[in-house]
Amino acid sequence: MRRASLRSKDAIRGFRSIMAMKRTFLQLVALLLGAISLVNCSNSPSCVLISNAATPVQAFGRAPAAVGANGCPVGTGGGGGNGTCSDTLTPADVLFGQSSTGAITTLAINTPGSSLALMCTTANAGLGEIAVANVSATSKNFLYALSITSSAGTRTGTIDGFAIGHVAPVTLSAVGPAFTISGANVLTGFFELQADPFGRFLTITDTSLSLVHVLLIDSNLGTLTEAPGSPFTVANALFTAVGATGAFLYVSDQSDAEIRIFSINLTINPVLTEIVNSPFFEPTHIAANAPISMQVNLAGTFLYTANTASISFYTINPDGSLTTVAGSPVAFVPEFDPRQLTMDVTGTFLYALGTGTEGVLGFTMNANGSLTLISNTSFAGGTSVADMLVNPLGGQMYLLIAGGINVWTIVPLSGALTPPSGAPQFTSSSNLAAANVL
Repeated sequence: MRRASLRSKDAIRGFRSIMAMKRTFLQLVALLLGAISLVNCSNSPSCVLISNAATPVQAFGRAPAAVGANGCPVGTGGGGGNGTCSDTLTPADVLFGQSSTGAITTLAINTPGSSLALMCTTANAGLGEIAVANVSATSKNFLYALSITSSAGTRTGTIDGFAIGHVAPVTLSAVGPAFTISGANVLTGFFELQADPFGRFLTITDTSLSLVHVLLIDSNLGTLTEAPGSPFTVANALFTAVGATGAFLYVSDQSDAEIRIFSINLTINPVLTEIVNSPFFEPTHIAANAPISMQVNLAGTFLYTANTASISFYTINPDGSLTTVAGSPVAFVPEFDPRQLTMDVTGTFLYALGTGTEGVLGFTMNANGSLTLISNTSFAGGTSVADMLVNPLGGQMYLLIAGGINVWTIVPLSGALTPPSGAPQFTSSSNLAAANVL
């Protein structure tokens, strides 16, 4: 029997409103910044800068400069700084975002990751959410961009796919055709695009229709096909997470304060099968502990959930079921409302992104699954942080603050975050994603 309450429904409506305002705010910020400081590149909207010290290649409003066969403006090709595109850098990892027009920004992550350099790219997609699939089977990487359009009463979700090049310059080559989902009420509420950590499939949650789409990724081509049995009915589907073994999919349902658990089988119909011990209910069954986003630790032994006003942690049993760890959930005084979780690359520290201007809290992940708060003061508190992403090489956290990509340092022993010394150089109107390109 469903345990929905007015309080939990109000919470999910509030969360949707926050996410919608976040996207609108980011687009407005990027448009404003673009009018102030556009520079020339092969796709100039992706070269929007914040730093006043940056030197534009061309003045705003002039005709574009000539572009060479490699996608770089003629006369450039150096280090990728000050808005110029580089065709010579060979980074180990790259960072992606989108401009307000949907043009995709490819940024080289320089060792030790404290600086970013603009790579040449001509890729464009609808502005929305992006995700990178790192395919374990072939060591290939694909970037996917989900955007929503409406026409004559029909809404269409379009996923554009790109193969990520592994040589200089790092290129994005379209794979296609684009995958679409259409319907009168498709993706009208909250939705989330996420990639399986093994690069086998994408998930799209559709809270408005209580569906989870599972899209299989061709490991060589990067093309997408809807999995057999997909979409799957999951009440109020919000966020998904895949266990470290790749055998189980977790789907949060904040409205009912529960987590649905599915076993994953990519060779037999249906692809997802709900396990016997699903759904899992938060024992306290109150709105403050209703799950939003989730994070599995590196060993695959614990699942952490960002709730309406707390963080919970559970033991993952061999059959994928969950058992509450002593001390869970952790409530916050003063109130902190986490909506996103991530880990550092060592699996030692967990970070929670708060709502509004609450900033980021950091925790040490203990051997028994419990959490120890790193600092009583949130990092980047008082600012509007729209997204956070850990540098895949380790050592840095990229925070998207007011449209600017800020590079914070992760202190190795404590896990504390240290702010950058200078202003952010690059912006994004979407969330952030990263890929290894060695």
